[in-house]
Amino acid sequence: MDDRGKGGLQHIPSGASLALGGNRSSIIARGRRDAANAASNPHYRQAVMDYNAGHFAEAAAGFRMAAEQGHAEAQYLLSTMYDEGKGLPQDGAEAARWERRAAEQGHAYAQANLSFRSYAANDFAEAFAWCQRAAHSNLAWAQYNLGLMYRKGEGVPQSNGEAAHWYRLAAMQDFAEAQQKLADLYYMGLGVARSYAQAASWYRKAAEGGNAEAQFQLGHLYATGQGVENDYTQSRHWIRQAALQGHEQAVRELKRREYRDP
Repeated sequence: MDDRGKGGLQHIPSGASLALGGNRSSIIARGRRDAANAASNPHYRQAVMDYNAGHFAEAAAGFRMAAEQGHAEAQYLLSTMYDEGKGLPQDGAEAARWERRAAEQGHAYAQANLSFRSYAANDFAEAFAWCQRAAHSNLAWAQYNLGLMYRKGEGVPQSNGEAAHWYRLAAMQDFAEAQQKLADLYYMGLGVARSYAQAASWYRKAAEGGNAEAQFQLGHLYATGQGVENDYTQSRHWIRQAALQGHEQAVRELKRREYRDP
């Protein structure tokens, strides 16, 4: 369960389609209001329609025109298109440039991705600074990543209490990985008072959300009766769910049980 030496920050996934004035834009588009308002920029509106129609070169051109006028969402989307080489040549430097311009306007997704980019370059202090800004915009990915950085002491002094705080905020938004990490802290009594019942509760939420590690750990709790009543059937069920996702410990445990099950 010790995650301090494992993996890195999680990157924000790209969506298959875009929406004008959706939840993402309404939450994260800060910057100049006349530019950030989707209805105020015809280049942005047309680019979204082109993108959704699969006309990526036209979309990229439209986003660039809006981006040059200071439209934060267009700057962010242009950066993702440069990252993916969609509609224009792949160019990490241009992606980073437009991402930073959007981030400096308060665009939380751009801030989170800029944090990820800094983290990948081993600039943990810069990664933490941008991640913190995105987390304060209530972006679950950033809250989870901030929790990881506090847990591992990357870019900030190590603090299990702060890790638990940020994991919890993301977990309350049904972010399964954060629910699993918060459950780990409850199980070990790190940053929070040890509570197997709380661990089981958060593992269940994450397990139901498809998190393989949580499924395996919930199966373990049912096997040992920690935080839940001992239930071999439930234990086997959750370990099997984890094994079906390729969780190595779950696969080994399931094979071991086959020898003793009737």
